[in-house]
Amino acid sequence: MSDGMGSARLFYLDNLRALAMLAGVFFHAALAYSPMAQPFWPSADVLNHPLFDVFAWASHLFRMPLFFLLAGFFAAMLLHKYGDGGFWQNRLRRVGLPLLLFLPLLTLAVGAVMQFGLAHVQQQPPFLAFIQSMLNQAEPPAMPLSTMHLWFLYHLLFLYLLTWCGRILLNRQLAHWVSERKPYQLVLLLVLACVPALYSVSVPFQAPEWIFPALWALWFYGVFFSLGYACFVLPTLLARFDPQRHYYLLLGAVSYAFYYTLLPATLLPQSQPQGLLKLAVTLFESSTAVLWTLCTVLYARRWLDWNSSWLAYMSKVSFWVYIVHLPLLFFIQFLLIDLPLAVWAKFILSSGATLAISLLGFHSLVAPTWLASILAGNQTR
Repeated sequence: MSDGMGSARLFYLDNLRALAMLAGVFFHAALAYSPMAQPFWPSADVLNHPLFDVFAWASHLFRMPLFFLLAGFFAAMLLHKYGDGGFWQNRLRRVGLPLLLFLPLLTLAVGAVMQFGLAHVQQQPPFLAFIQSMLNQAEPPAMPLSTMHLWFLYHLLFLYLLTWCGRILLNRQLAHWVSERKPYQLVLLLVLACVPALYSVSVPFQAPEWIFPALWALWFYGVFFSLGYACFVLPTLLARFDPQRHYYLLLGAVSYAFYYTLLPATLLPQSQPQGLLKLAVTLFESSTAVLWTLCTVLYARRWLDWNSSWLAYMSKVSFWVYIVHLPLLFFIQFLLIDLPLAVWAKFILSSGATLAISLLGFHSLVAPTWLASILAGNQTR
């Protein structure tokens, strides 16, 4: 990846994307063994451990914001490099087309996996039991349309459109104003900007999977998308944050400790915090998301800016793994639910097998076809 002021490849962005994709697989695998996620996660196991909650909700706060930050950076880079026409040609091919191709296929795949779980899992998770009760009705209700985990691509298209329409507002005066602000002022502004969006939804914030774009998600993730965009337009912006990276890491850890302590025991609607307690939780949630997302980029910029062959490979296959991993993970965890294995063994087996099968699928189904140029792009080193 190249910045707006030169042609040097920013290896740390490729490497960061690869690691964030891996974190996504482990995050979704951990939810099956999370006590908080038991009521709603489709493959929730009868075995669980609080450490899975600690890991899951920590990674949840910065993983997807990081993806939107990277998306904002690359959007600015593409607009700078190719102009409006080239930008839309690239984004519709690399984001819009995969959404249209894979959403119907994933809907069928997840439906088939759920049917398998209903037919073969003896110790059914609460979510599967709920689905079974719905199907047992004389007239089962129609399931609402969902973008599933492809909501990221769906909402990106709206952010691209908003960015393209709003570039007249991103004038030099605004860039100059941002460049004059001190780092702590910008961090505080980012935290406060996230609060209204997060306050309007449950904690932890859920994936906006429904077919109607979620305004809170466009607002919240748009903050990080805008930060990424600004990092390209103002190439020295990240360097200004860098001296405080250790403080951001520490403050984010303290904020997360308070946030996790205040989380409800379960994520059911009746357990949600209200009033001032909800505001406090939201402030900690917002500050952790901003501080740790920024930290992730700053530390990657310092320690991951090198040409790693295996991270280059993981970056190349990351889009494919993102698309296919969730139904694979559900299927594998359904196979493991009734087995007398330790919870940590199930976690390692399910996440490892999901990655292995996803990578095999890439080489057998994607690499020999035209899909490789769409999903992997031009990422030769």
